[in-house]
Amino acid sequence: MADQSELNGNLQSYATPEAVEECSVYRLQPEEKYLFGKYYKEGDRILDLACGMGRTTLVLHEMGLCMKGVDASENLIATAKRRFPYLDLSVGRFERIDELDSAYSHVLITGNGLDLAFPESQREMALHECFRVLRTGGTFVFSSHNLKALLPWSPRYWRKAPLWKIRNTLKALQTSATVSEAGLRGIFSSPEFVVQQTQRIGFKFLEMIGQKMSSNIRWNSFFSTSIYYAFRKPAS
Repeated sequence: MADQSELNGNLQSYATPEAVEECSVYRLQPEEKYLFGKYYKEGDRILDLACGMGRTTLVLHEMGLCMKGVDASENLIATAKRRFPYLDLSVGRFERIDELDSAYSHVLITGNGLDLAFPESQREMALHECFRVLRTGGTFVFSSHNLKALLPWSPRYWRKAPLWKIRNTLKALQTSATVSEAGLRGIFSSPEFVVQQTQRIGFKFLEMIGQKMSSNIRWNSFFSTSIYYAFRKPAS
């Protein structure tokens, strides 16, 4: 099980006015526009996990999709409900999804939210739960920090303070590691590790989209700070 103090520390980071301000941006990223336009259609039922204050929940709702947003932060969900009382929003965790089997056309986790499930056993529990609530043929789209972006040739590396580099650069030589950044603690992984781990759960890999809308795994491994992944739940 994850250390409860670390989990509480992550949640506490979202309990401030600054966190509310940071999350008060309601627009899609280019990678999201591409993936949502490709895989979602009007009327699809989508579970938006780690939804924060409903950024993607709101935009996709306005596009005609049937949305439910879930987040572990009571503060963010309460604020989102005041702003958008017509949205279906609730407090919950993606390691224990309170939904029936095969209830959703698609499952979505943006903002690298899946990375906050740690250690690896918790992340795998979250992946199993996403698989369980997803219908056959449905997609699982999520974004994740790229561990290899901690190496010196990455633009991300040069933006970091010297002490942060000392603490984390060697971790990039691994396939997966726990990293602290901006008050949050989570799992950063290489693209190869993310694909292999998610496939072991039973998902079929479809594509990845990284910096400059690249789908090339080599480019993304070295230069993309975070990467969007798309998987499908195949027929048994």
